Amino acid sequence: MISLLKKSLILKFSVVVVLVEIAVLAPLGLFYIDRFSSQVDAFLEETIKMPGELMNHQLLRYESVADLKVMNKLVGETFLDGMVIGTDGRIYYSLHQENVGKSLFDLPNIESELKSNLNTESLIIFRPSTTTIASITPLVAYEGAKPFFIVYIKSSTTESQARKGRIAAMFILGSLACITLTSLFIIGYSRRHLTNPINHLKEATDSVRRGDYDVEFPVQRIDEIGSLANGFSAMQQAINRNIDELTQAYADISIKEQKQTALIEAMPDLVLILDKDGTYQEIHAPEHNVLYEDIENLRGKRLHDVMDTKTADRFFLVNETCMRTGTVQTIEYDMNVLSGHRWFEARISPIGKTSQYQGAVWLIRDITYRKEMEETLTKAKEDTEKVNQQLRELDRTKSALVSSVSHELRTPLTSLLGFSKLILKNFANNFWPLAKGNPKLLTKGAQIVENLNILIHEGNRLTRLINDVLDLNKIEMGYTEWRDEPINAATLARNATNAVKGQFEEHPTIDLVTNTSSNLPDIVVDADRMTQVLLNLLTNAAKFTARGSVTFSTYVTEAGMLRFEVKDTGPGIDTLEQDRIFDVFHQAGNTGPSDSKPHGAGLGLAISREIVKHYNGTIWVESEPGNGATFIIELPL
Repeated sequence: MISLLKKSLILKFSVVVVLVEIAVLAPLGLFYIDRFSSQVDAFLEETIKMPGELMNHQLLRYESVADLKVMNKLVGETFLDGMVIGTDGRIYYSLHQENVGKSLFDLPNIESELKSNLNTESLIIFRPSTTTIASITPLVAYEGAKPFFIVYIKSSTTESQARKGRIAAMFILGSLACITLTSLFIIGYSRRHLTNPINHLKEATDSVRRGDYDVEFPVQRIDEIGSLANGFSAMQQAINRNIDELTQAYADISIKEQKQTALIEAMPDLVLILDKDGTYQEIHAPEHNVLYEDIENLRGKRLHDVMDTKTADRFFLVNETCMRTGTVQTIEYDMNVLSGHRWFEARISPIGKTSQYQGAVWLIRDITYRKEMEETLTKAKEDTEKVNQQLRELDRTKSALVSSVSHELRTPLTSLLGFSKLILKNFANNFWPLAKGNPKLLTKGAQIVENLNILIHEGNRLTRLINDVLDLNKIEMGYTEWRDEPINAATLARNATNAVKGQFEEHPTIDLVTNTSSNLPDIVVDADRMTQVLLNLLTNAAKFTARGSVTFSTYVTEAGMLRFEVKDTGPGIDTLEQDRIFDVFHQAGNTGPSDSKPHGAGLGLAISREIVKHYNGTIWVESEPGNGATFIIELPL
């Protein structure tokens, strides 16, 4: 049987069809048999509970359970027993009259389900045995009342089981008939429309195999068999075309060789072909003076025959590596040739197939000019590095000079401020009492006090400028002492806010709004330095805002960064200024609320940037002209 299956395509196909039909019909049959069985069981349950439901709706008398004809009409010929029982177990009506008036518990062969559910308030259907089914229906006077009777109905399931068996048998017989008819039809159809055409195709292909390329394939159809026949016919035509093309290809090879020769002759580079032994096979030189020797002296000789041992060994190793790995190799070398000392770049590519390389092509280009340019650029780079080193030395000298000059300025400036304040104090104690009653002296004294205040104010501003220059110089030189300690971010924000409140109280048209998130984490920073940064941003916001508000926010971003934001309602900052505002000595062009020019020397934001960068943070500004500005600081936690 197995050998027959191997030889017969029709038989294989039929077996597959039968197996597929069985695989499809079997689960389908089980599904419908189960469905019909469920319907039979459902009908049986509906009929067995019908007498109790009719009695509950007062459509059937209680004594009807003792009437076999009535019960057969309601339940069917499978009715076996029926009783109306009180909740105390007394039997009031029964098909068996001898049981009337007796207690249910005195009778033998009574189901335990019936005895245990005398007080049930819901319908119960159970199967006392494999061939019977019973129902217990509580009778109530009205909906929601306690039951006073129960109706017990028992029926046989033999007929329903037989009905299920008949349904299963009918489906099995129908499935077998379907499988048999389908298989016979498929076998006959396949033999006529599949096997016979394939045999005809086999005979035609055998003719082609024997050399008869003009044979015609007999199948004329538009289905898969026809496509196969058309494919064989196309293959036959392709074979004939290939024979013609091969004949033409032999003629084209000589033309291609001529073209390749012309291409090589037109190339400005030197082309060499070396075999696996390092022997010169072919040589093309646009100029003979780029060669080590004349072409006639090189062709047919080995590398070691015409070059020194060191150079020949190097070239032979590159040639051997190219053929061994099958990859293109590139080398640069210098050599004394007929035209003098020159630099060359060679690209070496293998000839042949993998593991059968017979040699390599060397494409050699003169790169003497490029090498000279590289040497010039290298020297220029070295000179530039020397200049950069000198500039760095000058920068260090500048920083030292700035530090020294700043210290030298701060000492006399401190004395100047001290004496100015002392003069102002003595002037107020000694001059004002003498000037009372003299308007000229009072006016002159007021001018002197105003001049002294200007002198003190400008001295303080110059002191701050010197301090800023020194701070920036220390940070840039790396001389700053950082007193890093853990501090809560909320405390840092609160300290900065308290320090700047006085400045906002002097400008009643500006409101200071603080938004500090709860449960802010601690950060390890120099508290004085970070407070300096926040004060700088807050004072700048107050300085450049005529009216409105300055909002100071502190929170942790979704990316886990601690963020400080200072947002004002001032004139804003131009887009071009935003990239330069953190540069040293640079001031934004927007004016403040009280002066025609910005205050300060343009060092505050530069110092702030350096402090934030020290803690691996970032500081930037977001602004649109006319819509205020927002300065943002983000620090990693």
